[in-house]
Amino acid sequence: MTGPAKTKKIKLDENLVAQCVKDLIERLGVSATAEISKIDNNYFVDIKSEDSSLLIGKYGSNLESLQFVMAVRLKSQTGEDDFEVFLDIDNWRRAKEQKLEKMALNAAEKVEETHEQEVLYNLKPSERRVIHALFTNHPKVTTESVGEGDSRYLVIKPRTG
Repeated sequence: MTGPAKTKKIKLDENLVAQCVKDLIERLGVSATAEISKIDNNYFVDIKSEDSSLLIGKYGSNLESLQFVMAVRLKSQTGEDDFEVFLDIDNWRRAKEQKLEKMALNAAEKVEETHEQEVLYNLKPSERRVIHALFTNHPKVTTESVGEGDSRYLVIKPRTG
């Protein structure tokens, strides 16, 4: 008895990501166009669609699910797992990130003035990462995630030393 046949893995590149997006859009039966870009091992997929509210879903839940499905499909097709897929639909995620960054910058300004920490609750892990990245090289404030699971929150505090 022989083992399972080895399946030839496909090369991960922008063309494969584009094909994956095309297949997904066709299976969903929506009208959309996509633009794919790559920086390092990160693939950015910007989708434009008249059905954007359906694709985004409540609080971005469908968008997150579509991004997850794409990543799993690409990983299974290629055998690669050292990459990320970032999906945005009609700039919804970017607008949300800009609003989040503005809120965090306002909190940081308050920390600088009062020298008291500010706490931001109810953030998804991806949102906390955006804020951590925003303050990585900030001269006066730093960030820290505290707690576990759904109780995890982000603290913006004065930088010491």
